[in-house]
Amino acid sequence: MSVLTILMGAMGSAMLIAGRAIPDGTDSMEMTAESTQVISEIAGELLYATSVSTSTAEAVTFTVADRGHGVSGPETISYAWSGIPGDPLTRQYNGATATTVVDDVYDFWLTYETRTPSGQAPTTIETAEFVLSFRDPPVVPIDYVLTDKTWLGQYFEPTLPIDAISWNVTRVILLAQIHGANKGIMTVQLRPPVSGLLLPDTTVLEEHPMDEAVLSPTYRWEEFAFSSVTGVAATDGLCLVVARQLKDAHLGDIQTDDGGGTGRLTSTDAGKNWNIDVGKSMQYYIYGTANVPDPNPPPATGVLSSVRIRLQVGADVSIGRECDAQILNEVEATGP
Repeated sequence: MSVLTILMGAMGSAMLIAGRAIPDGTDSMEMTAESTQVISEIAGELLYATSVSTSTAEAVTFTVADRGHGVSGPETISYAWSGIPGDPLTRQYNGATATTVVDDVYDFWLTYETRTPSGQAPTTIETAEFVLSFRDPPVVPIDYVLTDKTWLGQYFEPTLPIDAISWNVTRVILLAQIHGANKGIMTVQLRPPVSGLLLPDTTVLEEHPMDEAVLSPTYRWEEFAFSSVTGVAATDGLCLVVARQLKDAHLGDIQTDDGGGTGRLTSTDAGKNWNIDVGKSMQYYIYGTANVPDPNPPPATGVLSSVRIRLQVGADVSIGRECDAQILNEVEATGP
């Protein structure tokens, strides 16, 4: 009996020790392992995200390619925590009822690393219309007779706000009158300059006819609306050209200034060759707008490169775990 009593006592002690060795869900090593496993699973799913619709500190919703669940198409996955210590971390798949991933969560947060796509243009706004360039009044007014051979032009550079990125032409105004029979038709053009020169290129950006029949016998300002000459670089100028459209002995007179200004362009061979008169100018007004940086730009968008995940199961801060979930696809970063 004495021996049996000793044996039973020893066996009871062994069972008690063994029972204490069985994990009860609160062991720090077990909770650390559980945190590590959960964030690894989240990172594994985020790796193949194709879009992100929710990206807050405590929740993320993203899509992955079709996995064959239900209707064909992208699959939606959501992870979320209430922010209340002790509440569970949940996972929702394709809008179904959310299920618990892990209980007793004391910390779960997500931070999103983005990069700006190369070549992304800054956000701009367009100013009100203003005078880009002009020459008026003349010092020495001179009539320039436009014919089928003698054409006229003006190189100009706009005066812009200091922060302007580009500019747009809205109106061109010049002084013209009838010359002889009023049956000529001219065309008012805007052209880029030849690279490295101030002379007109053969490319016509936009043009409008000027019918001599509607001109006045005396000089009058003639106005032409332009709409497609936009986004000209702030450092670039343009050439205003008045050319022949319908042949006549004389197409009309354009008033110029021989006593001041700069940039007048003349051709005696129908635009094949041009000369620039540095100390002379057309009489003209060029109106337009400028594109400047938006003082209140919308939130910047970028490409999501990674998501940093931290998870702590249980109240012990030391058992929290973190990892960086890389994103393979070009996913646009969005707000909540």
